[in-house]
Amino acid sequence: MVDSRWYDKFAPLYNIGTFADLFYRRARNKAIDELALSPGSTVLDIFCGTGVDFGPLHREIGAQGRILAVDGSEGMLKEAKARSRALEINENCIDFFEADLSRNGGIEKVVSCIHEKKPRHVLFSLGLTCLENWHNFTSEILSAVQSGTRLAIMDAYSKRLTLGSRFISWIGAADCQRTVWRALEENCDSFQWFEFRPFKVLDVSVFVASGTKP
Repeated sequence: MVDSRWYDKFAPLYNIGTFADLFYRRARNKAIDELALSPGSTVLDIFCGTGVDFGPLHREIGAQGRILAVDGSEGMLKEAKARSRALEINENCIDFFEADLSRNGGIEKVVSCIHEKKPRHVLFSLGLTCLENWHNFTSEILSAVQSGTRLAIMDAYSKRLTLGSRFISWIGAADCQRTVWRALEENCDSFQWFEFRPFKVLDVSVFVASGTKP
């Protein structure tokens, strides 16, 4: 994973650079739909970034629900906290955790959060492709959550190393050729995979993968 300072610098420009989430919106909404949330749910939002997930998540879980927002970048979390205030999400409904998920200490911090807060819904939002240890990390999360937990991943993917995929990978400090849904496919019930093509001209897909821990 690239140094978090890359994301710290990018954080204030993220919403402008993604055109207010224009390219990811359909896939993001699908991923959140796949979580099967209900009022009062607790959801773990991994790679929360600037908090783009907060609005649709909060609409589903309501004032009695809780968002556990995790990111490795202090700058991204600063923007996320500002967004939560702008959305008027009560501070009792959201917890923020800074954790470098490329390191064992960061993974252990998230696992401890899972054991303490017991979320039954987990969203990986545009971040697994940034991790060299993506399979181990996802497997650790799967091991930590309770049986019946719903998990969903939204991320970018390209079958081929094209100029477009190189560009998207560079912007996100990621590797779009990583098949980061494999741990869910191998270990979850009711696995599903959906493809969106907002970057068709670049030959890059945005996918949503989901499943339930047995």
